[in-house]
Amino acid sequence: MGQNVVFNLAHTKIAGIQWLSQNPSALKVLSLHGWLDNAASFRSLSFHLSDFNHSALDFAGHGFSDHRPDGCFYHLWDYVLDTVSVLNQSNQSSWLIGHSMGGAVAMMVAAVAPEKVRGLILLDNMGPLTGEPEERVSTLQKSIRKMSKYRAERFSRYVSKEEMVFARMNGFTSLSYDAASLLVERGARQDVDTWSWRHDGKLTLPSPFRMDEASVDAFISQIKCPVLALIAEQGVYEKADFLVEKRAEQFSWLTLKRVKGNHHFHLEPETAAAVAGEIQAFIDLN
Repeated sequence: MGQNVVFNLAHTKIAGIQWLSQNPSALKVLSLHGWLDNAASFRSLSFHLSDFNHSALDFAGHGFSDHRPDGCFYHLWDYVLDTVSVLNQSNQSSWLIGHSMGGAVAMMVAAVAPEKVRGLILLDNMGPLTGEPEERVSTLQKSIRKMSKYRAERFSRYVSKEEMVFARMNGFTSLSYDAASLLVERGARQDVDTWSWRHDGKLTLPSPFRMDEASVDAFISQIKCPVLALIAEQGVYEKADFLVEKRAEQFSWLTLKRVKGNHHFHLEPETAAAVAGEIQAFIDLN
C-alpha cells in the first residue's frame, strides 16, 4: 500500500506516498496528480511499477500537504517550485509521471530543471490550459472578485465517506466506484458528525492567469529528455486531436500513444495495468 512521507521544504510541507523497490539499483520515479486529486491517484499504477522507487506527491492544498496562506492563489509555477525542491533533496535524477494538471507541471519542471529529470511520462495531458492575451485582464478581474468573496467555512459537507465517493464519481470527469474510493480515502476529513474534503477550497477558484500557446511552445522547446505521452481514448482530448497533434509536433523527442480508458485510466483497475505496461516498456528502452 506504500508508506506516507513528508518533504520538509524551506517554504512549505509537501506530503506523499512512497513505494520502495527491493532492487538496490532501482530508478526513481516521481508522480504528480491532477487538479483536486491526490497522491492516491497512483495507487493502482504503483502495484505494476514495483521495479522502481516510486513516490507520489500531494500537491500543495491537496491531500495531506500544507495549504497556501489566505489570499494566495494556486499557480502552476508554484507547483513547479515545490516539485523541483523535492527533486533537489536527492542526488539521483528521476523519471517524472504527470497526470492531467500534474502533466503540465511535470513538463515545466523538465524544461527548467533538466538535470533532475531522466524522462517524462504524460498521462492524458499535453500541456497547460491556455488563454488569449486579450483575455488576461478580464480573467484576472474575475479571479480577484472570487477571491475577495471567498470564505473558508463555505464548503460542502457530507453525512458519510460513501456519499463523497458517489459525488467524486460524478465530478468534472467520471470515475468508477473503486477509483473514486481511493481518492476519497486520502481526500476526506471527518468533522465530528459530518465529512468534508481535505483539499483547500481556494483550489476551486478560477485561475488568475493562463499562458498563451507561444509560452507553452517555449517550455516544450526546452524539454530534451525522452517523453512518452499516453492519451486516453475516452479522456479530455477525445475530441481534440488537433491540439494533441499540434503540441506533439513541438517536442524534440516524443512517443505519442492513444490508450483505452477514461481520463483516470492510470487509476481505474481495468486499465491501470495496460498504462503501467506502456510506462515500463518506455523506461526500459530509454
